[in-house]
Amino acid sequence: MLDLLELTYGRYNGGQVAPIGSYLNPRTLAIVQLAADGNLPLDGTFCRVDPSATQTFAVIATNLNALLGTSYTAASFHAQGAGDIIANPGSASNDA
Repeated sequence: MLDLLELTYGRYNGGQVAPIGSYLNPRTLAIVQLAADGNLPLDGTFCRVDPSATQTFAVIATNLNALLGTSYTAASFHAQGAGDIIANPGSASNDA
C-alpha cells in the first residue's frame, strides 16, 4: 500500500518543506492540509493526496478507495494533531 501511494502521490518526509495541498500519513491515517508551502510535522512519511488545502476527507477517501481498492470513509481519517507525533520519528517508513 505504501509503495503504491508513494508511486502515485509522491513521498514527503516529516519536517520536509512541502507545497500547498492535502497530505496523508499512512501510519496514522492523519491528514495535514497546508494552505501555503510549509513544513510537514515530524511524523514519518506523508503522501500529497490532493493539490488543494481544502479538499474534504470524503473526496480524499473516494480517491484512495479507487486507487487502493479499500473502503475508507471520511471518518477513517482525522486532522493531524499532537497525539499523532511519534516520540522518535526515526527514518520514516523504513524502520520496520
